[in-house]
Amino acid sequence: MIEPSGYYVGYRGCAVGKGKQVAKTEIEKLDLDNMTVREAVKEAARIIYSAHDDTKDKLFELELSWVCKESNDLHVHVPQDVYDDAVQHAERSLDDDEDDNEMDDDEDL
Repeated sequence: MIEPSGYYVGYRGCAVGKGKQVAKTEIEKLDLDNMTVREAVKEAARIIYSAHDDTKDKLFELELSWVCKESNDLHVHVPQDVYDDAVQHAERSLDDDEDDNEMDDDEDL
């Protein structure tokens, strides 16, 4: 992360902005040392989707980029197939969470 003053800090994962506490909690649960970059992209998308509150927040457009060996150590947008897989993973996770919540609500009745 680079501050406007030029100060920089390296992170394995970080979150800023609205919803950062939810995102930080989810990032801390990940075993980043044992994940591939493609797996990390999927988890990043899942975390962004889960931190977004449809009732309070505006619509958002997910943009994913990376710097890794697969990108020749250049900062580039992830390939479309990786993006599509990540979005599908995030949406499935949201659907699974909603299904679990509905089952919990049914059990309370």
